[in-house]
Amino acid sequence: MQKLTYFLLVLVAGTIIFSAIRHSTPIPTATVTASQNNREDYKKIKERFPTADYDDKQDLPDPEKNAKRKAKLKRYNDNELVDSRGEPGADEAALFLEPHSTLPALPVAESEIVVVGTIGTAQALLSESKLNVFSEFTLTVEEVLKSKIQGVEQGSVLTIDRVGGHVKYPNGHRILYRIAGLNMPQIGGRYLLFLTSIHSKEDISILTGYRLTPNGAIPLDELHQFASLTGVTEDDILQRVRNLIQKSAN
Repeated sequence: MQKLTYFLLVLVAGTIIFSAIRHSTPIPTATVTASQNNREDYKKIKERFPTADYDDKQDLPDPEKNAKRKAKLKRYNDNELVDSRGEPGADEAALFLEPHSTLPALPVAESEIVVVGTIGTAQALLSESKLNVFSEFTLTVEEVLKSKIQGVEQGSVLTIDRVGGHVKYPNGHRILYRIAGLNMPQIGGRYLLFLTSIHSKEDISILTGYRLTPNGAIPLDELHQFASLTGVTEDDILQRVRNLIQKSAN
């Protein structure tokens, strides 16, 4: 897959620092403003990002599960997002994608899996190199709308990931590392999710999604192309997805 260039924006005591970084998976363009960062709803959004302890060895007691965990952490060495120093003046660092790559509001064609499900647990993990952080969620599948991956069915529990998360440093300071505009699902929330495999199909990553509520759909991500679907009923948005799946099959 073609690699895209990103820029790391770190806010340190009013100083903006840029550095080049690469990522292998296309993610939509986004921007973050100071006014957005101070919004009450944005503060709630940031709370949904799990926290990884920088000094935690992240070991599991079961040898087989621990070996799988270590292999996964190694696969996430593909980014250099996390600062090893954890400067006290920095509160958040965000990756900004080049503006030529965007997802459609309902990225059916771009997704290997499209499901409705409920988020169970969440945890943030550092890569083996400690230069990247990602969040891992469990998802109980309620309905499968599309799947190119075997074993995805009603009632199955998937482990799904997204780059980003808080990192807590030995000095107690915590920094949020994220991709600008891309948020994390809420534990207990019921979502329509668009997923794709990464790392040679070893891991499943969130492309985007919508929380399904009695008051209508709420986009997971704060990107302009998703705003038009805010408040659309569950029946409506699911029917649109089914229509796109049927159209792509013809």
